[in-house]
Formats: sequence, structure tokens, C-alpha cells
Amino acid sequence: MHEVIVALHQTALQAEGGISGLAERLGKRHQVLINKLNPNDETHLPTIAEFISIVQDTGDTQVVDVLCALLGGRFVTRSNQQHDSVLAAVLNANSEYGDVARVVQGSLCDGNISESEWQLIMREIAEARDALSILENTIRACQESG
Repeated sequence: MHEVIVALHQTALQAEGGISGLAERLGKRHQVLINKLNPNDETHLPTIAEFISIVQDTGDTQVVDVLCALLGGRFVTRSNQQHDSVLAAVLNANSEYGDVARVVQGSLCDGNISESEWQLIMREIAEARDALSILENTIRACQESG
């Protein structure tokens, strides 16, 4: 948990106006926020609401990354887009999956994945993940519209 408080403290320090500006925007007293974000003092900790407010105010998800890593996961944002039709969304997701397979296959030709190949694979995986989110959003929208 200490890592989360350290990351939250760093986020607050880098916020617009620093901790003082952040405290003002959150409607908190400056010293109260300093005490809650002090990584060397665990007697006053931020609430979940304050945690979320700091991340929303700063737009910095580093602290969420740290929290997810502590829990054995990782933070990934989701697309809120959708296609006009389920078929278009399925075809797009399938195409993106094909791109992942093609890039991995090409990278393994020499039996070694270089740094640039690894970055390309990660980009293709992110695009495939995004396409699956769009497919999910499209299907949900169809379901909700009945």
C-alpha cells in the first residue's frame, strides 16, 4: 500500500498548482491534504473518494497503474466508441486480431523478438483490445435499443 501513497503523493506534487492548487480544487485544506498524502505518515490516509478525485483532477493514472500492479493486474482504458453495425464491429475486431497474428508470426521468423518488434506487437495488441471494446459497445447498444 505504501507504493500507492508514494505514487499519489508524486501525482499531487505534479498537479497544476501543486498540492496547494489541488487542495483548493478538491475543497480541502492545504495542510489536511499534505498530511493525507505524506508517504512517511500512515496515521492520516486519503479516502477512496479523495484518491479518485486526485486522479480525475490530474488525469494522471500512474497511481492506478501502481494499485493494479499490487493486485496482480494492470490498468487499461476502454474505448467508448461503437460501430454502426455488429457485423462491421466483428469484421474490424477480426481484422485487428489478424494483424496481431501477422506481426507475431513475422517477428518470430528469426526466433527472436527485437525491441522494435516487441513495440509493434504491443501496439497491435492494443488496437485489437480496442476493437474488442468497440465490438462490446456495439453489441450492448443493440441490446439496449431492443
